[in-house]
Order: sequence, then C-alpha cells, then structure tokens
Amino acid sequence: MTAIPVKTDKEASAVAPLFGKAKWFALIDDAGAISFWHNELKSGREVVNHFQAVGITRVVFQDMGGNPFMLLNRAGISCYHSGEGRVLLTDAVARLQKDELVEVTQQNMADYVERSQRHSKGEHHEGHEHHDHGHDH
Repeated sequence: MTAIPVKTDKEASAVAPLFGKAKWFALIDDAGAISFWHNELKSGREVVNHFQAVGITRVVFQDMGGNPFMLLNRAGISCYHSGEGRVLLTDAVARLQKDELVEVTQQNMADYVERSQRHSKGEHHEGHEHHDHGHDH
C-alpha cells in the first residue's frame, strides 16, 4: 500500500507540501483504490510508526525532513518524490504506477529531503527561530 500526504480527503486534492504535518494521507492499495486517513499524530516519527503498523510499503512526498526519511528508510518503506509545485493526487498516483517518479534513496536524498530549509537560509520559519543576533546587554 502507498501513502501520499494530501491537503484534503478528496481525490481531486493536491499533494501536501510537508510530510509529517499533513492532515490527510491518501492510501492507495495494490488495485489502485484510494482511501483517506486523517492524521492526528504529532510528528513524522509517529506517522512512520503508524505506517509500519498498517503495512505501508511506499510513500510519495514533496518535502520531508531528514529524520522521517531515515526512519522510513530503516523501516523498509520506499520513498518517491512527487515533483515540485502543485501536484494533484491523481497525477502523482498515475506517475507512480507508470514508474515515472524518482525513488529517493540515501544516495540521492540530498536532492529531495529537507529542501525547504536549504532554500530559505536566513529566513525565519515557525519552529526554527534563531535568537543569536549578537546583542550586548
């Protein structure tokens, strides 16, 4: 079974940008049937543990932190990159089925994992505040 983070619980949804914080995951079985799981877990680690427990074998993502990626990797769950920009769930599923998505491995993870943090150095993000501004008191 494949899990894909999505913005809503509709087949017309777009892939959600962040893996661990996605509110919904589309679950695609081997026959291509899509169901949805509402994610109320608090971290990527908990999501990975849940996926292991329910038998997820592949994940398609747009952006993911290094820790969830390594946990998925250790769990034997294959990871695929959905592509950049707005990607519709149906397009991601079709491309996965045609073997058109890039499989993300430890060898190429630098190109696909934690990209948002690398592309915005110096900006402030929720949860990533920098307080060392050299103030003397």
